[in-house]
Amino acid sequence: MKLIMENWNKFLKEAEENGAQKNIFVLVGPPSVGKSHWMKTTFKGKEAPYIINRDDIATAVAKSMGWTYDDLFMPPPKEAQEGDVNEKYGTVVKSPDYMTWQPLSYDKVVEANNKVHSLFTQTVADAQPSGKDIVVDMTNMNAGARQGALSAIEGATEGAYRKIAVVFKFEGAEELIKAVAEKRRIEAEKEGESKTIPPHVFDRMFKAFQTVDPGEGFDEVVSVDNIEALQKYLDEPEQQSMQAEPGASPQI
Repeated sequence: MKLIMENWNKFLKEAEENGAQKNIFVLVGPPSVGKSHWMKTTFKGKEAPYIINRDDIATAVAKSMGWTYDDLFMPPPKEAQEGDVNEKYGTVVKSPDYMTWQPLSYDKVVEANNKVHSLFTQTVADAQPSGKDIVVDMTNMNAGARQGALSAIEGATEGAYRKIAVVFKFEGAEELIKAVAEKRRIEAEKEGESKTIPPHVFDRMFKAFQTVDPGEGFDEVVSVDNIEALQKYLDEPEQQSMQAEPGASPQI
């Protein structure tokens, strides 16, 4: 496993020179660490990669229902019982096995999450046939998640893809990242959207992080340090940061 740090342009040139060999980039890092910004700058002027991002699918499903992202995870109140009815979210039912975070859920929330899962599965299945480089744009904070990410190239001919882990520095900047997420939440709210990541969820992600190990099978591990850019974004006046991307929250 070759470790490349702070030499990204040279790395991309080497990747392009591989010709027919495609790349799968598995992004590793918590929300609001700059993964979307990395994709925009990395692939600027190049063929757009095939992106696997569960949150994008969840957001699209929510919008199709007239909901926000947060609505997809709306739990019943603690005192709720099976059979209770909410006008917006439906009937309270037992949560399916994959919704381990709560024993009861609303049936419309379950239906929406089932749709997200189905669309995500299809998105993964369509990755190889796309013929493009693949970017798995999720947190992938532990070895198990990263192995799941690599399932997008399961069955591919040996050597057809170069497997690259792109690890975003966050250790030592945890509070900064939480602050960036909160700023993004406020800006999204002004656009009529809602995506909340509570501090305790960030803490759980930080704690669960596992360093990429040679045994995971990656050909390259690339380190990306976006901390300075994150601080700059956080320090920007609100109006200026809102103008960074008209009609949407800046993708830090």
